Amino acid sequence: MDRRIIAHLQEDGRRPFVSIAKDVGVTEKTVRSRVRQLLNSNIIQIVALTTPSALGYKAGALAALTTDPSVSASKISAALTQIDDVDYVVITTGRYGIFAEIISRNMKTLQETVENQIGKIAGVRSVELFPYFSLFYQQARFFMRGESANGHSGVRDEELDHIDKAIAAELSYDGRVALKVVADKLDISETQVRTRIQNMTAGGTMSILAIVNPMNLQDRSIAWVAIKAKGGESLRSLADRISQISYVSYVVICAGRFDIFAEFVCPSNDDLLDVLDQKVRQIPSVAAVESFFYLDLHYKRLVPVRSEGRATRPSTIVDDPDL
Repeated sequence: MDRRIIAHLQEDGRRPFVSIAKDVGVTEKTVRSRVRQLLNSNIIQIVALTTPSALGYKAGALAALTTDPSVSASKISAALTQIDDVDYVVITTGRYGIFAEIISRNMKTLQETVENQIGKIAGVRSVELFPYFSLFYQQARFFMRGESANGHSGVRDEELDHIDKAIAAELSYDGRVALKVVADKLDISETQVRTRIQNMTAGGTMSILAIVNPMNLQDRSIAWVAIKAKGGESLRSLADRISQISYVSYVVICAGRFDIFAEFVCPSNDDLLDVLDQKVRQIPSVAAVESFFYLDLHYKRLVPVRSEGRATRPSTIVDDPDL
């Protein structure tokens, strides 16, 4: 039942509980109770997914870490999750033992995070940084129903005006907050809030949905795929082509030895191999591909930057193998 409820909330985080209850075949009270329990347990968080710049973050990077085998990767990963500017930590296979995504106010604070916090963690041997030119595409829908599972709706890295940013910031705390509350806080009409939300979701600059840890998905194969491009196509065009591939959940254009990192969440290793072999490697402007399988993942959602400094991140979305 939880999976079916989450599937509805991944399609639309603001879907009325009465509609979900009718489809699932239980009472509205049961749906409301199950959602409350999922939220309180940090199994899901219902929030607005949008470009980090809308929340006040101007710099991002993927930090690829090599580690000392005498120190457990889990211990290093746990230390990384305690750093405010780190929102995504993955233990992987391959030349790097751990990837950590850093989202910061600016490049100065990002560099300070690397030098003063990540670099000082016991067991971290080296840090190779891939600064983001663009967090090009985000797609966090994994529990999808029927034909909607075949879509490619996601969030694109586009600039929002100040009112849209303010609305997205409010919804990043609670995606189901009453629109009147948002309107009163921003001193605009409820109709304007509703219209702007509809325009942002329709235009692909924001999604309101239940965020889940993809490691909760049973029998899934997840990997970072690092891509080196060759001439003949712009990086934005290449990133757009990759974002159209089935099972892609995240695409960033970056600096460094690789040009693009893409995250794929596939039903099986065979599906992941098919994506790499039949889709990614067949793109003429792809020169090289390197894959890093996920062994474990810790994820914290973004919350807006406060004027006096960065807001403290909420709790990590936890693993729940029973989903």
